[in-house]
Amino acid sequence: MISTIENSPLTRIAELIMTEAYGRLGIPVEIYSTSGNRSLVVSSSGKVDGELARIGAVKDLYPTLVQVPVPNMELKGIVYVRADEKDRITSGNLTKLRVGYLEGVVQAEQFTQGIESVWAGQSEEELFRLLAAGRLDAVVSDQIDGALAIAGLGLTNVVPLGRPFQVEPMFHYLHEKHANLVPQLATVLAKMRGDGELDRIVETAMDAMIAGQRIQNAE
Repeated sequence: MISTIENSPLTRIAELIMTEAYGRLGIPVEIYSTSGNRSLVVSSSGKVDGELARIGAVKDLYPTLVQVPVPNMELKGIVYVRADEKDRITSGNLTKLRVGYLEGVVQAEQFTQGIESVWAGQSEEELFRLLAAGRLDAVVSDQIDGALAIAGLGLTNVVPLGRPFQVEPMFHYLHEKHANLVPQLATVLAKMRGDGELDRIVETAMDAMIAGQRIQNAE
């Protein structure tokens, strides 16, 4: 069983990628979705077998988690703001504003250090609703989750604040008791990356999710 962050489109895509990777090794995968912090607790303690997709810093923060050293995705961190506030807000004045992020996302937690007023939300939808309603000034998210939350909520007044503030490779992690699987998974992911399969899975999943959100919004 592999744990991951609940309510995150990015992790749903990572699930497709890792299910395919494990399938090539003949290993079935069961996903346990929970809060971001609890996911790391249960994976690092060995209560589940690993962590679906996390940034590289996790290997230093949680030494019982062994990194599969081939990225399975990229996390492109983006700050989102209301369109009418885009000229007023800069990365330099975020420390004085009300900023939200998804609880348990390490990249976002690191980025928001030093910001005076921070809200750790339980879902991207919660965060973007608060932003659109003016109860937050900015949301720290990523390119995939942010785009899908905006599409799902039908928001027209929320936009990225410039280019990604950080692009980080994401990795699959196994608890140390399963370290013997790391070389096999690395080989599979390297092949999937080399033949373009990883990109195809991401693009197909994104297109399907956005199309699904548009259908729901139209109903």
